[in-house]
Amino acid sequence: MRRTLFAALLFGLLIAVIPAGPAAAARADCGKNFPTRLGCWQDALDDGAVVTVTLNKPLGFDAGQKGGQAAVRRDLKNLRVQVPAGVHTGQGGSALLILAGRALVDRDARIDRLDDKTLRELPACVDDLCKALKKSSLTGGQLIDKKVGVAELGGHRSTDHTRVLLIALTAVLLLLLLALLLAVRRSRTPAVAGATETTTETTARLRPVPPAPAPASYGRQVGPRPDPSRTAVVRTALHPQGYVELDHVLYRAVWAEPDRTPPVPGAYVEVTDAHEPDSDVLYAFPPVARHHARGSS
Repeated sequence: MRRTLFAALLFGLLIAVIPAGPAAAARADCGKNFPTRLGCWQDALDDGAVVTVTLNKPLGFDAGQKGGQAAVRRDLKNLRVQVPAGVHTGQGGSALLILAGRALVDRDARIDRLDDKTLRELPACVDDLCKALKKSSLTGGQLIDKKVGVAELGGHRSTDHTRVLLIALTAVLLLLLLALLLAVRRSRTPAVAGATETTTETTARLRPVPPAPAPASYGRQVGPRPDPSRTAVVRTALHPQGYVELDHVLYRAVWAEPDRTPPVPGAYVEVTDAHEPDSDVLYAFPPVARHHARGSS
């Protein structure tokens, strides 16, 4: 069970700390014309990185200078374009929003209408965003409300925040698992101090000890000592009943010498089965007397 819990915890930690994927900001030295910039960013995109382009000013669209549609590629799913408030995109910025895999715009940003020249050099204008910008310029808020595939800038949760949340949840899971392990460990602690082992039989034989008799007697008069006997260790005081350990198992026993002071816990006694056929209480005798009896027999 402990191995299973540890494996689940380790798996949760790995999920929380492994990054979702490489990310990169757009390089500042990628040139000025549109196709040159796309080619520069494409190197990082081909490596699987997420390239973020933030438009702080209008971006021109001059793909025709580099071969028209051959310079404009559609496989830009790892490109993320952001348009802050107060910025209008220009023809190149609007084209980037259409080509990008993720478009983020502020509600106060201005997204320029695509003119006929730009439309001719772009791939087929089939998605909702391209169709909307084909008609007129729009604010970021209008595009967000139209639900044409753009998201609100600042309204999304960053990957870092998500990772922090995952780590926090994993820490809570760790505390819960530790509490569970402590509870399981305490449930397996022996019921009597000094016992070296506990078994199912031990738990089954533990029963409430009756009240101690009057001080005039230390035990119970049981008559002649029966045979055979076995050596046991006293684990609780025999007044007159207590527990002895025999073969690493606790048994209920009664002190069978009422005129003698019973031994203290840790002392050795000789135990025999009770006279009553259905009784599970053992009779405890002094070991010296038992050894003397063995020598005289």
